[in-house]
Amino acid sequence: MPSYTLYYFNGRGRAEICRLLFAAASIHYNDERIEFSEWTQFKTKMPCHMLPVLEIDTEMKVPQSMAISRYLAREFGFYGKNNMEMFKVDTICDSIFELFNDYMVMFNEKDTPKKNDLQQRFVYTSGRVLPYLEKTLEANKGGSGWFVGDQMLVCDMMCYSALENPVKENPNFLKDYPKITALRTRVLSHPKIAAYIKKRNNTAF
Repeated sequence: MPSYTLYYFNGRGRAEICRLLFAAASIHYNDERIEFSEWTQFKTKMPCHMLPVLEIDTEMKVPQSMAISRYLAREFGFYGKNNMEMFKVDTICDSIFELFNDYMVMFNEKDTPKKNDLQQRFVYTSGRVLPYLEKTLEANKGGSGWFVGDQMLVCDMMCYSALENPVKENPNFLKDYPKITALRTRVLSHPKIAAYIKKRNNTAF
């Protein structure tokens, strides 16, 4: 088993899906959290000058949260059992990422007029993506289990992590999507996920 170090800021953000995968697989890793005040000195050491970055065996550093999460999901068995299942997982993850990315851009914007415009974009994306996710979930055994197949996969975990802040800020965010709401409860109830969330750092994003 290789050694892993995950570099990200001291928050959930774009790295939390990776942390959930490590937790679900019971795989040890070094969770290196960089404060914003330290970022300048770390930036040039990171490929593409961005975070998150996954370091493998202290030899290779790889950026891009979605690439990292897909790699970990394949390594740990959370990516589907065949090409068709993996295709479905990719479609769901990419759809969730659209919504999540719009939220993160809005969250980090400091200019009020720009933030208002980005909020409208987030609302539009939510209105497009959430109904698709609800129908996709319902298509698999009535939506009483997981998005794809019969076990929790990376797309289910991403549905939980990507929507944490929107649901926290607006408890009615998923009121029209009972299948998604129930799925997120199932993810949260997974013993290894629940144990991780209970002990993780409490951060704003």
